[in-house]
Amino acid sequence: MSPRQPTNDIRENEPEIIPPHLAVKAMRDSGYKNTAYALAELIDNSVQAGATSVDVVCVEKTQIVQERHRRRIEQIAVIDNGSGMSADVLRVALQFGNGMHLNDRDGIGRFGMGLPNSSISQCRRVDVWTWQNGADNALHSYLDVDEIEQATLNKVPRPRHKALPKLMREYASDIGDTGTVVVWSRFDEHRLTWRGAKATLQNTGALIGRMYRHFLNSGKLGIRLVTDSEGVQTATEARPNDPLYLMKKTCTPPPFESSPMFQKWGERDYHHHIQWDGKKHRVDVRMSWARPETVPEDGTDRGGKDYGKHAAKNVGVSIVRAGRELDLDAGWANKYDPRERWWGVEVTFPPGLDEVFGVPNNKQAASVFSAMAQFDWTLEAEDGETYTEVKARLRDSGDPRAELIEIADYIRDQLALVRKEIQNQTKGSRPGRSRHETPGVEDRATDRFRKRAEEGYKTPEDDQKFGKEEKKQLVRDLVDRKNYSERSAREIADGVEKRGKRVIFVEAELDGFAFFKVDQQPGGLTEIVFNTEHPAYEQLVKVLDANVDEATDSDLVHRIQNASDTFRMLFAAWARYEMEDVPNRGRLNTMRQEWGKMAQVFLQQSDE
Repeated sequence: MSPRQPTNDIRENEPEIIPPHLAVKAMRDSGYKNTAYALAELIDNSVQAGATSVDVVCVEKTQIVQERHRRRIEQIAVIDNGSGMSADVLRVALQFGNGMHLNDRDGIGRFGMGLPNSSISQCRRVDVWTWQNGADNALHSYLDVDEIEQATLNKVPRPRHKALPKLMREYASDIGDTGTVVVWSRFDEHRLTWRGAKATLQNTGALIGRMYRHFLNSGKLGIRLVTDSEGVQTATEARPNDPLYLMKKTCTPPPFESSPMFQKWGERDYHHHIQWDGKKHRVDVRMSWARPETVPEDGTDRGGKDYGKHAAKNVGVSIVRAGRELDLDAGWANKYDPRERWWGVEVTFPPGLDEVFGVPNNKQAASVFSAMAQFDWTLEAEDGETYTEVKARLRDSGDPRAELIEIADYIRDQLALVRKEIQNQTKGSRPGRSRHETPGVEDRATDRFRKRAEEGYKTPEDDQKFGKEEKKQLVRDLVDRKNYSERSAREIADGVEKRGKRVIFVEAELDGFAFFKVDQQPGGLTEIVFNTEHPAYEQLVKVLDANVDEATDSDLVHRIQNASDTFRMLFAAWARYEMEDVPNRGRLNTMRQEWGKMAQVFLQQSDE
């Protein structure tokens, strides 16, 4: 006997797997970082459709908000001159999770979530006009969140012929025989990142200038940003925003708006091939670092310049998929070091490696690759496994990280080198002033040296004179042996000459384990040389000597705490050294006492 079949009434009352009103609410919270990222999804569709011109339009009107007149965004539109869509394609494009490029591994699109998801993440109504035979013959369809939630709209409305509104024609820079217009309206204010049209387009311009920099720089795409405020229109062209600063004619502030601010790192780019899904794919890594011209001749801090502040907003590794940036990943940078802004890294890969890099459907990140910034193969290793064996095991298990280990290692190794070169560019500089203009710790140390000599503790160096020849030798020492720039070396030598210094603090890569050494230079000059290869330099000297003009309160607290901890660890190391050197404990105790006496002399405040 067959099971009893449910009646139609019972079947109609059966619960749906995903109720539409709950599904659309979840999709509205799909995780776009901000309004600019949501707009980028629409521009992706335009690029995929072969558009050469895109207009992003913000229309704002005055509204009464809490009894005050405020300008609020009424509409946002993206207009392109791409290939347009047929009626069937338009309906598919407005479906969630569908699309015409789901299996397309060559283009910028693919995931089928861009148009509907990005739109309802920002607004409650999206209208689409598209045409393939003139704008007068445009097809129109829409999605309405209210209608979906009320269950009055459960299918994408059948596209109907509806001429493009006149106002949209006025906004567009190019209305040709083919094209598409997407219009957002009825906004939930809390979903818009910026309330006004000007702020929205300024922030969107900076982001899309970076995202689509390769398209903009090549001339294949032009993007206009149009503001309509109470009927008054203004328009600007989006300019490339290159985090590698190798492009010409970008949005970088003067004097680098028309010439590259950085230079290429290395003789050639790094190429890595990955075999995945039966095909061989290439990943490219490009690197750059600041040109010497970025260092001001007057000794002021380049980070405080407009171009330095611009670079501070472009810190990280740029992850580029099919020519379009997914993310500028700051996880590869040292958060508390302002010098990180002076290098650039770009990793480019094809859509065929989406699973390897971990690209989500909103194309805002590459999660697997980003995690490689903290990857440590020793933590992944099983008992006795070597580096090569770990990679092989991960690859055999289908772990995509196995394909990215060598790329991550290359980036980390090169960043270690480029950071040293960036550090050398500003060796000897002091933010906001020249070394010889204002008294500092070197002057205080010089005063103590002189007092010791006057008190009868004179050394042969105390009687030596620092003249022109000694100055030349100091410059050569700093340039040739300690890797200072010619400009910084001359500035230091000028300070020694003009202020009569007998002590200077410098830094260099030193062999051995010493945190510092003492170099006696001609003319009775004592160099105290910090070893940049020693951990104490990184954790103490560098942290405390860094520019603090742009540091936040939390940054400063972090620096002080780290330096304090390092200071104590240095003395803990000395204590352990005394414990382990049993035969010389008496001598070490005497040395500690004598050094303490000298430290008391040098650290006591002057009478003045």
